[in-house]
Amino acid sequence: MELNQYMGMFLEESREHLQTLNSCLLTLENDPRNLSVLDEIFRSAHTIKGMSATMGFTSIAELTHEMENVLDLLRKEQLAASPAIIDTLFRCLDTLEQAVESVAANTEATVDIKPLVAKLTKLAGDKGQEEALPARKDKKAKAAAKAAEPAATAQAAAGTIALNDTDVKVIKEAARQGYAAYEVQVKLRDGCLLKSARAYMIMNALDELGDVIKSVPSAEDLEKENFDYSFTVVALSDAEPEKIEQALLSISEVEAVTVLPLTSPEVVPPAAAAQAAAAVEEAGQPLAAESAAPVADALAAADKRLRGGQSVRVDIDKLDTLLNLVGELVINKTRLEQIGLSHHLIDLTETIEQMDRVTTDLQAVVMKVRMVPVGQVFNRFPRMVRDLSRDLNKEVNLIIQGEETELDRTVIDEIGDPLVHLLRNAIDHGVESPAERTAKGKNPVGEIRLIARHEGNNVIIMVTDDGAGVNPEIVKAKALEKGLLTQAEADKMDTADAVRLLFLPGFSTAQVVTDVSGRGVGMDAVKTKIESLGGMVDVETKVNGGATFKIRLPLTLAIIQALLVKVCEEIYAVPLGSIDSTINITPGDIKTIQNQEVILLRGQIIPIVRLGDFLGVPQAAQESQEELYVVIVHMGEQKAGVIVDTLIGQQEIVIKSLGKLLASIKVLAGATILGDGKVALILDVGSLMH
Repeated sequence: MELNQYMGMFLEESREHLQTLNSCLLTLENDPRNLSVLDEIFRSAHTIKGMSATMGFTSIAELTHEMENVLDLLRKEQLAASPAIIDTLFRCLDTLEQAVESVAANTEATVDIKPLVAKLTKLAGDKGQEEALPARKDKKAKAAAKAAEPAATAQAAAGTIALNDTDVKVIKEAARQGYAAYEVQVKLRDGCLLKSARAYMIMNALDELGDVIKSVPSAEDLEKENFDYSFTVVALSDAEPEKIEQALLSISEVEAVTVLPLTSPEVVPPAAAAQAAAAVEEAGQPLAAESAAPVADALAAADKRLRGGQSVRVDIDKLDTLLNLVGELVINKTRLEQIGLSHHLIDLTETIEQMDRVTTDLQAVVMKVRMVPVGQVFNRFPRMVRDLSRDLNKEVNLIIQGEETELDRTVIDEIGDPLVHLLRNAIDHGVESPAERTAKGKNPVGEIRLIARHEGNNVIIMVTDDGAGVNPEIVKAKALEKGLLTQAEADKMDTADAVRLLFLPGFSTAQVVTDVSGRGVGMDAVKTKIESLGGMVDVETKVNGGATFKIRLPLTLAIIQALLVKVCEEIYAVPLGSIDSTINITPGDIKTIQNQEVILLRGQIIPIVRLGDFLGVPQAAQESQEELYVVIVHMGEQKAGVIVDTLIGQQEIVIKSLGKLLASIKVLAGATILGDGKVALILDVGSLMH
């Protein structure tokens, strides 16, 4: 069995535990006497050590081992969680993350852990020698255990594994050749990862000392991890029981090993078993053999196994494939609907209605499977905010809300970088220094909130701060200085539009270019990335009252509701989430203001876009029509009226990528296949308004 097959699991689990360590260390930094969080830190570090040792990554295992020494002293309160220790542990985490990522990239780059190991050793100092000696065993317990020994051995003689005739013959033959039979009961640590890898290593160790003739569960179940955290094997060996026990305990994640001699594979007299149980119970020591556990415990363990097996890890590519198949099903369902309607096939129509319900449910289930909490992205920001605020000599408190809000995995993977830009800007430009904040009568500790919530078919993510805010006049002055707009444009610009200049390419209000900001690529990159995901970003601000950056994202990017419209002979799809309403107007309702066609709708002036002209579709002059169809679309606060020839109706569509060749055509968000097999292009509403 190759350990390479566990590489993906090792990387994923290591990253999760490193993230847990980051979060817990931040908690410890704020509350140095929190022993419960120290236990969590110790468990995560121990798990990483065990996994890396199993996989053969010795430097990771060595560094986590040294971390454990310091963490153990912290846990025993022999060391205090001082800023120096916390900083060192954070540096260890950064080094471990670097090492794990180099493993992921399959690079030969080695991470130098010697300085950190030396630092950890120095921190531990002589404290490790002050550990209390193991508590002496109670005399009564010792005496009872001694009294139970003969009876326990009698029970061990039969063991807890049912042996068939063949097994008995093998054991007796091995005994004639000088080999003893042992029942080896192995208990892995609760929560152990890579269980089958541990079982494989245990089997290898036993094979080196002799031969394994039976296991419960079977070897196949052990390989497939179809077992809880314990299993039992019958092994033949000429080694002493103590040697077998030591060999297995040296394997990481093995919590306990019990080696019971099988002197004769025959049934134990009930009296002997009862005597053993009574003696051990009196000593307060439960029997190691599983047969000593009450029936209720066995049922509870079985129930635990069942509950533990209710979640599985699935590769994201498999989910993408499943989603594509559901998409094809939706396309064919639409095609069947059209056939049923055109040929008046009532039976087919009834079947399709049932199929429609099934495909809708299937689609909903697949979507839910792909949904993951935004907390997976948010949980890496507290550490970033801590480090950056310290670098800038600012005090910042990050508050995260709504991390359980779920988004499509595809979107989750893409929003990390935009949020990094927004948070860095909030710390660098938004939150003032403690002295400035005190002078303004504010709390010297700045506050940044990262908020997520559902809103209809969208997810709203907001980054708010209580800092200096954005001064629209300074923004306009900078834009004029950089030649991004004219004085005339600046004069007629309202406050909201002036602030939105932040999203222009190359714009920055920073006086000095630093490694944090000032190059003018951050906010433009944020806007571009969010819009590529079918979302939008806007900003609200007040001078000295902070700023709020609001990102609106679609729940999913795969299957959406759309309005099909027709221009000449071409059919286009407009995402329903971007549509306010549809209206009919006459050519006389269209007015012209500053060379821009507009209409007046409920007291609001709405600019008009003639879709045929915008896309260059040849068509008859629309002025001759008595009635024009207008789709009112919006992007944030902006609205526009799109004139089309015909409204076809609402339909569920599957978004297909246009590929690299056509990716640069911004007005198109993708394409879809209609029920009749024709391709319809999906319009990007945002680009129609620019």
